[in-house]
Amino acid sequence: MGSSALLPAAQIPPPARDGKTWLDRALDAGITALNVTMGIKGVAQGADDFRAYLHSVHGYLSYFELEPRLLHVQSAADIARAKAEGRLGIVFGCQGLDTKLNGDPALILIMARLGQRIMQLMYNERSSLGSGCLEVVDDGLTEFGRICIREINDCGMVVDMSHAGQKTARDAIELTRGIPIISHANVRSLCDHPRNATNDLLTALADRGGVIGITAFAPFCENERGRPPTIDDMIDHIVYVAERFGIEHVGIGSDMFEGESYVRFERFFRRRYPEIVGQYQIDTVYAEGFGVVDDFAGMPSALARRGFSPCEIRKVLGGNFLRVFETVWG
Repeated sequence: MGSSALLPAAQIPPPARDGKTWLDRALDAGITALNVTMGIKGVAQGADDFRAYLHSVHGYLSYFELEPRLLHVQSAADIARAKAEGRLGIVFGCQGLDTKLNGDPALILIMARLGQRIMQLMYNERSSLGSGCLEVVDDGLTEFGRICIREINDCGMVVDMSHAGQKTARDAIELTRGIPIISHANVRSLCDHPRNATNDLLTALADRGGVIGITAFAPFCENERGRPPTIDDMIDHIVYVAERFGIEHVGIGSDMFEGESYVRFERFFRRRYPEIVGQYQIDTVYAEGFGVVDDFAGMPSALARRGFSPCEIRKVLGGNFLRVFETVWG
């Protein structure tokens, strides 16, 4: 969810840790499938156009040929296959459509045929589809945005409202024929951040059977301004959604990006989006206890300590998203 298994442009995996490759760490932590960002937006610098998107696709397709432990997920059955075979499923997602399409919604079908399965409509700013979460005025979906959602529906892909403004996200929930998701965001009632979802939006999402993926990104889950959050602060958001909207509507949207560059973090994210990053540094921007893929191994026990049953834990750790994928991709 905003993550990458292959760093854009450089086409190298995230770095090893303690002598262990990123892929080995992800598999050993029990991760079955990962939603990765295709294109430039959110994970690299440069023009996020269709050519940049195609370079991302080329990189992953090449990686699949070279690394047999990876599996390109194009159906829900592929996730089950990845689990059975001990492989890591890679789901093609994205962050923002506007610049990739350059005004041409016909490219959505091409993206689908290349294996795209999750379409995040917006990034932080206004686009030809609607408003991002940082815009002061959110006028909702544009007509072009509605056209794009119809194309996404017809292509059997999931509509993702992460980074969208609240009205734009509500419009998208109402319009899409499939089950919508918010792949990575938290609860605004617990942390008043523009990237987090209001109760009204969560109600609309749950009413459509949707799922929100709770993230460990520290600015989105801090309980007290200036106090770095822990994994328990992150789980507070999971508990909140489960208790108020139903256990079927919450998952994990880690938003982990271990290959982040200090230079890009400081001169891209902090300079362009200070409201997103806040006071956090590159080494403190994730909640303590859930900042690298290795930490997924401890999530079942962390949820159990908070009172979740084994069945509920399975739903949170992928079951709910899998239900959406089985419906929409089918």
